[in-house]
Amino acid sequence: MTKTREHWLGYLMGALDENEQASVERQIAQDPRSAEEIEQLRTHLNLLSDGLDEAAPPVGLATRTCALLDNPGLFAEVLDPSVPDNEDAPTLKEKQPFETIGGGNPNFTMMDMMVAIGACVAAVAIFFPALASSRMLATRLQCENNLHQVGMALQEFATGNAEKRYPAVAATGPLSVAGSYAPRLLNAGHLQHPEVVRCVESTRNLSQPHELPTVEQLLEAPESEVEKLQQGLATVYNYNLGNLRNGQLQAPLMRGRALYPVASDIVVVQDGQISPQGHQDGRFNILFDDGHVEFISLEDLPNSMKHYFLNDKGQVAAGVDEDDAVIANGIAHPFSEETTSEVPASSAK
Repeated sequence: MTKTREHWLGYLMGALDENEQASVERQIAQDPRSAEEIEQLRTHLNLLSDGLDEAAPPVGLATRTCALLDNPGLFAEVLDPSVPDNEDAPTLKEKQPFETIGGGNPNFTMMDMMVAIGACVAAVAIFFPALASSRMLATRLQCENNLHQVGMALQEFATGNAEKRYPAVAATGPLSVAGSYAPRLLNAGHLQHPEVVRCVESTRNLSQPHELPTVEQLLEAPESEVEKLQQGLATVYNYNLGNLRNGQLQAPLMRGRALYPVASDIVVVQDGQISPQGHQDGRFNILFDDGHVEFISLEDLPNSMKHYFLNDKGQVAAGVDEDDAVIANGIAHPFSEETTSEVPASSAK
């Protein structure tokens, strides 16, 4: 598993101390994939730095400016249109349209126009792909940083209880959807800002995303309003639905496992198809139990790991045992329609 990429920007900008720089260099040497992504990041930084050379000021600009300020009368003459013109002063030549572009020739030809249009098209072809690529990288890094903060909040929650478990998804009731972990973390003070539980790409195409409900709103709302409030959890990060133990729903246990998923960018499962949402290249960030985040595609995952989104029965539902992890969209329930009838009364508390 690759390490987190928190120091890559500092490494490329020469802002790390010797130990941190040595750590990144070891990561590059050991992980060709990390080296490739660092080179991509270096390319974006080089694009941002292009064209930043400062133009030299005109010769004598400072001297002429000071002379003008030291002579208020001269300054007034420049601004006062009533001051008669100096007959000996050279007169300005009347400019013709396109004279500057045409090098003094007022006849701006079709060939000149074609050259100008071609230059503009070339500039657009170079600039906009680089701009789009830089925006995608910035969005990816922001989503990864948000997921890191969610991971730290989840670990704080788990260390605060004796069993070291993450927030539980209720078997029934207003908190019986995967996204209920988000208002619970905010309510407990482990997160300070609600926007952290969402990736910006998940709401970019929504004209007005649903407001994130609070725990109190969900618990106190009339039954007819609960589903509408739960829609505010549709765009939060995917979360682990928990697992079954002796027929009862259990919250996921924090054990520092490198291959056990806890949360991810939005990934939807529909008609047996697993579809990452948001990032244009089809990849997604995924947070693991040991706290690290990876940006991967479904093709990068072995077939066994694709069960991150389906339990061992092939359902978007709670895992069948403690090692069967399923991360699901914020409005997913821990029990599928096929297993709802199997839920014992004791697990509905």
